Amino acid sequence: MKNFKRFKNIVNSNLNSALNSLENPEKMIRLMITDLEETLSQVKRTKANHLREKSILEKDLSDLKERITRWESRAKLAVEKGKDDLAREALNEKRECEVRINRIYEDLKSYESILMSDDESVAQLATKLKEIKEKQASLVRRAQNAKTKKKVESALKVSESFEIGEKFNDLEARIEQMENEVNLDHSSHLDEFEKLEINEEIEAELEKLKAQNKKNSQKKESK
Repeated sequence: MKNFKRFKNIVNSNLNSALNSLENPEKMIRLMITDLEETLSQVKRTKANHLREKSILEKDLSDLKERITRWESRAKLAVEKGKDDLAREALNEKRECEVRINRIYEDLKSYESILMSDDESVAQLATKLKEIKEKQASLVRRAQNAKTKKKVESALKVSESFEIGEKFNDLEARIEQMENEVNLDHSSHLDEFEKLEINEEIEAELEKLKAQNKKNSQKKESK
């Protein structure tokens, strides 16, 4: 179970990292799959070791049972021959074998529980690995879409807060400049017209003065 807990920590850690950064979701998912495959291989190796150790215990159990049978036969033979000391010795050996057998039974019981846990871990890891592999392409697409959407939203925010505002200000300034240029041209034309009108008035007044002067001169000459 320790290996399975380690797997969960690996997946949670890498998943959180992937969600936080979204820099390279495909790489992050491949890393998760690699870590999961390594953990699954480790659990399988651990299970194989447990099976080997269990097999050794089962062989020891079989050997001890044979020894018990043998020591029991020797004890009977010693009794038949009237050799009580040898019978006691044989029974002591038989007793030691029985004690060892009881210990082995306890160990085998523990190994059964351990192997069940190993099988559960292997099944869960294999299922999760298959699930992630099946969803790999979909997860990558979703992560890339989320990343793209995030970039677009960020770009829009920047555009709204800076670029569009600046462009609007530039446009407003250009319009004001054009209006000023039009007003300036209009003012210049008005000035020219006013000058022409003034000049005409001056010329008319000048002609009037000349005519008056000529008239006065003629009057003087007639006298």
